[in-house]
Amino acid sequence: MKIGDMMKTKIFISVLLLIFNIFPQVKVIESRSYFIQGDIEVNFSTNLGVGLSVSNSTNSYQSYNYYDSTYHTETYKSEFSNREFNLLFTASLGYCIFNGLTIEPEFDINLITDNEISISVLANLTYNFNIPKKNIYPFIKLGYGLSNYVSDYHYYYSGGSTDNSLDTKVLNAGAGIKLVYTSGSAMKLEVNYKHYSYSGSYSYGDQYSQNSTESETNIDAFTISIGYSILF
Repeated sequence: MKIGDMMKTKIFISVLLLIFNIFPQVKVIESRSYFIQGDIEVNFSTNLGVGLSVSNSTNSYQSYNYYDSTYHTETYKSEFSNREFNLLFTASLGYCIFNGLTIEPEFDINLITDNEISISVLANLTYNFNIPKKNIYPFIKLGYGLSNYVSDYHYYYSGGSTDNSLDTKVLNAGAGIKLVYTSGSAMKLEVNYKHYSYSGSYSYGDQYSQNSTESETNIDAFTISIGYSILF
């Protein structure tokens, strides 16, 4: 082999070694971690599950006695429980304030069987765990908000009021995983729990009789959520 050919062979081998040495570094540079400070996540999800509701009511009736000019009071207590199908469509916008920690406003539309459609407005904090060199991000979520999720039983004991006020308190908790399968998008799987609580009173009457009702409704909703996220 000529000296020139030997030099060319050495140069070719050196270039190959350089390429093989640089390529892994380029891969590391191009691959990125998500849910770091400043990242944004837009998510749309469908939630399917059940809501278990328990409503307690105390009804007091006070009447005037014409014979001795006194008032007579009777009190009745009742409890009603129900199991309701839940189908929710959820939209949320998350902003990562620290690495892994996202503040996440959420808007829910709940199509409830045998009831009117309800909405919820929530503020969540979500922590996303980063597994090195993996495209899987486990997460946990905790939030609080307001809703108009009310059962038929509550309608009856609130005098038929259906003004759709956001007077139901909501505690929101969830856990799941996000699968980043292409650059800038992810599949989101979540097991979610929401606790709805409402308390109120209603009264009517005149100078001879008075009827008042105090009611309290608690709903525990369990759903499984499948969603799609766009990551920025």
